[in-house]
Amino acid sequence: MVGKVLGFAAQVAPWAVVSGLAYAAAFIKPSVDPLPLPQPLSEPRDLFYDVAGSDQQGYWFAGNNGIVLERSAGGSDWVRHSMDLSVNLQGIAISSSGLVIAVGNQGWLFRNNGTSWDSQQLPVSDIAGKLIEIAWLDGYFWAIGEMGAVFRGNADGQQWTDVSIDGDVGLNDIVQSADGTLWITAEFGTLYRSVDGGLTWQGEELGYESLRSIAFDGHRGVIVGNGGVIYTSEDQGESWQRRDAATEEHLYDVVHDGSRWLATGNGGVLVASENGRDWRPLRPAGFDSGFHTRLLPAEQAVLIAGATIGRLKNRDWTHWPEGGE
Repeated sequence: MVGKVLGFAAQVAPWAVVSGLAYAAAFIKPSVDPLPLPQPLSEPRDLFYDVAGSDQQGYWFAGNNGIVLERSAGGSDWVRHSMDLSVNLQGIAISSSGLVIAVGNQGWLFRNNGTSWDSQQLPVSDIAGKLIEIAWLDGYFWAIGEMGAVFRGNADGQQWTDVSIDGDVGLNDIVQSADGTLWITAEFGTLYRSVDGGLTWQGEELGYESLRSIAFDGHRGVIVGNGGVIYTSEDQGESWQRRDAATEEHLYDVVHDGSRWLATGNGGVLVASENGRDWRPLRPAGFDSGFHTRLLPAEQAVLIAGATIGRLKNRDWTHWPEGGE
């Protein structure tokens, strides 16, 4: 009798196991409490194309894949912002009231209202619609880009007026000189100026290499571009003379930091000049050999954005963000 019972149980047991597994699959839902994964401040794939801000407003670095790094005002705290759209952000600017706007590919524009970001797409060309730079000048935002795109935005960044330049030309940088003239550097060695607030533009050919950036210090102006070209003006842009840049690398940006001119670009190039005419290379220890696209004068230093970001003080280079790797 016992043998018959055990034999019957042996036959039933596999079916009982299968039935139990089926019941568990149908009615029992496993739950897992995931451990939060910390988001690093910076990643090896991060590239940054622009920087804006001040010690009082904080510093903002715009980069690829919709990433903005924020360094807190007067401190060393960092926040990593990710836009809803993963577009490359080419430019960033901050107004006197603290409104931050970043611009990038396909005409996308992102505003930070202090707590969150909202987005808007400007009416750019379907052929080439990259917005390359944005600047805060004399109470207005100015966004420029491919296919001659120029947009003037009001102080809240909500209303934009199209004052574009007619022609298939990429625009790289926009500044305002002391007399109120607007200046734009462009492809094919072209320099544009407007004396009526962007209503009309006049172009001047300085050569064939693309002009990347322009800066003024009083009546003196400096332009840098591809192939290491540098032009200087002693009469607030009325005439320009070509100079020896001490490099053949592309130069992407130029600034005056209060005591000297600095220019940076491809291949880790960094050159300096006290008078704008005579240039020499700088080689700070630890400075990355990749590209750098933007310089920003800060208090007793210059911030640099590119393949790496950081601060140059005199000849000393400090990589940012602290603790980011």
